Parts: sequence; C-alpha cells; structure tokens
Amino acid sequence: MNVFISFLRLIRFPNLVIIFLTQYAIRYGIIYPFLEQSGLELFLDERLFGFLAMATVMIAAAGYIINDYFDVKLDSINKPTQLIIGQYIGRRQSMLLHILLNAIGLSLALYIAIQIGHPILVIIQLSAAILLWYYSVNFKKKILTGNIIIAALTALVPFTAGYYEVVAMFDELTLTENTTLMSTKGFGSLLFSIKYLLYWIFGYSTFAFLLSMIREIIKDCEDIEGDRAFDCKTLPIVHGIDTAKKTAFHITIFTTLLVAIVQYMQLLSKDWPSLAYFFILITLPLLFTSYRIWNAHTKRHFFIISQTIKLIMLSGILYILVIYGYAQ
Repeated sequence: MNVFISFLRLIRFPNLVIIFLTQYAIRYGIIYPFLEQSGLELFLDERLFGFLAMATVMIAAAGYIINDYFDVKLDSINKPTQLIIGQYIGRRQSMLLHILLNAIGLSLALYIAIQIGHPILVIIQLSAAILLWYYSVNFKKKILTGNIIIAALTALVPFTAGYYEVVAMFDELTLTENTTLMSTKGFGSLLFSIKYLLYWIFGYSTFAFLLSMIREIIKDCEDIEGDRAFDCKTLPIVHGIDTAKKTAFHITIFTTLLVAIVQYMQLLSKDWPSLAYFFILITLPLLFTSYRIWNAHTKRHFFIISQTIKLIMLSGILYILVIYGYAQ
C-alpha cells in the first residue's frame, strides 16, 4: 500500500466525502428550495459556503487521525489488518498532519465567521476540534460519554450548514433598508418559511444524532475484546453486552417511532414519493436493524448492524434529492 492510499484510509476519505455532500445537500436540497419559494436567494455566497464545508472536512479528518494515533495498541487487537499509523505513516508524521489539518480548518472557519460579521461562530469548529482530541485521549473510554460526543458532532454537520445560512439571512433581513426583499410574500409568510426551514434542519440533525448514537454503541459491542484489554469503561464492558444491546434497541425503536410520525404527516399531505421513500429505505431498514440488534451475538453480527446504520444515514442524505425534486 503506497503512502497516498494509506493517507486516504487514515482520514476515512469516503466518510469525508459524505460529510462534504451532506452540507451541500442541506444547502441546495432544503435551504435553497425554501428560499426560492419565498422569492429569495441564498444569503451565504458560494465561496464562503465552500470554505465552511472544507473547514468541516479538515477538522473531521484531523479527528480521525488523532483517534488512530492514540488507538494504535487498541486497534492492533480490534482491527489488526487496518493499522496505518506505525506501519505506513509514522507517528510523528501523523501528529503533524493532525495539527496541519486542524490549523487549516480553524483558519477557514475564522475567516468565514469574520466575513459574515460573527467572529464568535468560530467557537463551533474550535469546540469540535477540542472535543475530538479529548475524545481520542479520554472520553471514548468512558461509559456513554464518547458515544454522546460523536453523536453530537455528527448532528453538527447538517446543523452547521443550515445555521450559518440562517444567521446570514437574519442579518440581511434586519439590516437591509431594501423593503422589497421582505415584501415578495409578506414578512410574516417569510418568517413562517424560515421557521419551517429550521424544523427541517433540526429534524435532520436529530436523525443524525440518534443513528450515530446507535452505531457508536454497536461499535463498542463489536470492539469489546480490545476495549476490555485496555481497561476502557464502555457500556458493554461496564454493564454487559445485553444491556448495551437493549439500549441500542430502544434508541432504534424510538427513532423508528419518530420516523413513523413524519410518515403520518406525509400521508396527511399526500406526499406519496416521500412516503414510499421513507418506508422502503428508512423505516424497513430501521426495523431490520432493531431485529438484528436483538439477535446479535458475534462480532460479525455487530459489524453488519453498523454498516446497515451507515446505509440508513446515506438514505437520509439522499432523501434530500426527493425534497428538491418535489419542490421544483
């Protein structure tokens, strides 16, 4: 394996592509159609949003590197065939890459925050970078703490894409003296559209949080052998595999019920494309996942569940294309 391929594996390149596409999907699949219906255009220009997406990707890549940096011994048990640091890329080079990627990501984030007049917003990316460091060093070994942190950071990906646009939008609407900007459908109607838009953004972020939480617990079950050898205090180690499975199962059922509520609303509004999409690509896989969790016993079982959850996440992202097509 050459160094370049090793680097792509180290930073989880496919995951970074999904992160990048998720933020653009939120921008063009949800935000843009809502603004277009109100006679408005995107407020955050293309260059700044591109920088925002790149900042997110850089900080995530740095997080993957530092996680592997501190997990070399643990991964030699859990994932011996997937070791990169120490075999293909040196530990010193890995740390330098981590620092460089974080520096680029935080610099981009600070530039964007200054450009839109809210320097304080850089605290979002700074907090993410700090949490990823402490997660790798300590939090991932503590019961549920690491799971919650990763789930929250996963939810931050769609949330950030929407939040920056909403901040830029409110600044423009409150500071502009051009009243025609607010009179295309009436200001009240515009505020209703923004409120509805925020519901979608929070909905996607909640969906991402719950699925990530399930997956993190399942991964702890999958990696229990190595985690126990290094005295990690994960949920399956402290309270047993059965308790961890029941926790993941109940979160899955709760997520399925939330999706069912969304489907009921789709039924009432006769949104048949969305109803069919949700049922086939999200609801059924969630039910399948809950069944597999309840009956999982081996490392292979937990691996399959983890991969299924990733596919459900991808289905959630691709659903945005349905929204966009339906809005046209």
